[in-house]
Amino acid sequence: MKKILQKRQLQTVMLLFAVIFILLCGVAYTISTRDSGSASIPTVSEKPPHEILREARASANERIMWETNLGGTENESPVSVFTKNNEIYIFGNTNSSDLDFAANSQGKTRGFGARLSASGRTLGFTVFDFTVAKAIPTLSGFAVAGNEGSVAGLYLLSDTLSVTAKVMMPPTHALTACGLYVFDNRYFLVAESFNEITQKKTLLLHVYTTGLSLEREKVFSHTYSLELLDILPYKDGYILAAAADFQELGYLTLARFTTISEPAYTDLNLGYAYTPAAFLPLGAGYASISDRDGNCELLLLDENLTKTDVKFLTKTPNANKKTLFYAAGTFAYTGEKLIELSADGRSVGSVEFAPKEIAAFASNGTAAFVAGIGSGKLDIAYIGKQTTELYSLSVESPSCAAICAGGTSLLIAADTRAKTDDCADFFGESDVWLAKLPLL
Repeated sequence: MKKILQKRQLQTVMLLFAVIFILLCGVAYTISTRDSGSASIPTVSEKPPHEILREARASANERIMWETNLGGTENESPVSVFTKNNEIYIFGNTNSSDLDFAANSQGKTRGFGARLSASGRTLGFTVFDFTVAKAIPTLSGFAVAGNEGSVAGLYLLSDTLSVTAKVMMPPTHALTACGLYVFDNRYFLVAESFNEITQKKTLLLHVYTTGLSLEREKVFSHTYSLELLDILPYKDGYILAAAADFQELGYLTLARFTTISEPAYTDLNLGYAYTPAAFLPLGAGYASISDRDGNCELLLLDENLTKTDVKFLTKTPNANKKTLFYAAGTFAYTGEKLIELSADGRSVGSVEFAPKEIAAFASNGTAAFVAGIGSGKLDIAYIGKQTTELYSLSVESPSCAAICAGGTSLLIAADTRAKTDDCADFFGESDVWLAKLPLL
């Protein structure tokens, strides 16, 4: 009997060893299989979006506190970056198919929103069903102008980047959202439409209440194509500024309107080969900047939109794009310099600065910040009351950028094609590069 029990115990032990051996072989096979496939791009079911995003790291740029990349297997580009509630928000567009679970086809462009902590840790990432053209912070979240295919729309988002409401423009024409403004507790959404027969662009304006009820619709159509520059408050109404050209002549077109009146146009003939690039208030009147064969011209208008003066800011032709912007002061970029303008258009200071184009500008109320791109690099100009500093950041081949200035730091978002070891194989083509820079 004892021998029988010992034999059965031995059989049980041998059976247990066999089971354990089989299990160990299975685990080893699983591990080796995962290791052999680790270089492949993970599928949506294997890698949720927030795990594809890389955590912030110490920067190779000695002036930067930290930097991080956001991206998938294809292309990402930023549109806007903000700080709100001690968090960082980035809006942009992507055509990566591995950033959400919707199984969208590769190459389809969609908008995205990312929410990060002040230290650069990713808190949330949302891919939208629409592209992003412009985003504006609101008290309850964000307002975004974008497109679903050829239909333009306005979208309201919460602080957690969920869509709380939306309204679409009529789908009767192919429309591309190109502007979003907030005046008098109303949303002003602008979209452009291109007529393939006449080869002209017209602008469609929808004015919405805060509840997204359509209050007014206006069409800005002219004898030539209109390219939106800006919308500004003007006397008891508003003014839409647009660039236009007709038979090689450049025009600055100003359309005065109220929410109930039809547009009344003022056209300023700028001359042969002039291209208006921007329109801003200056002093008691307005200013517009133009580029003619590489030269930079400043056009000054009075409060009645009558031309008062023309100033050549540079007579040295260059291929860099001219522009005019406000960042704690009015600045003109001539392609060679940043010139700060007085109320009458005179130069009150200048900084040598020559990127290909101004990609973004910002202000924290005491200093101006300008981001320029060109020659495969990102240049930053810090213009304070007491000091000015220029420096280049190591970003590979940026083509667009957005910046946000706070009291003690500057946030910079750009697209980049950089490849680093910690990107693994999740990041391909261009990604969004985000960095935090301490202020002087």
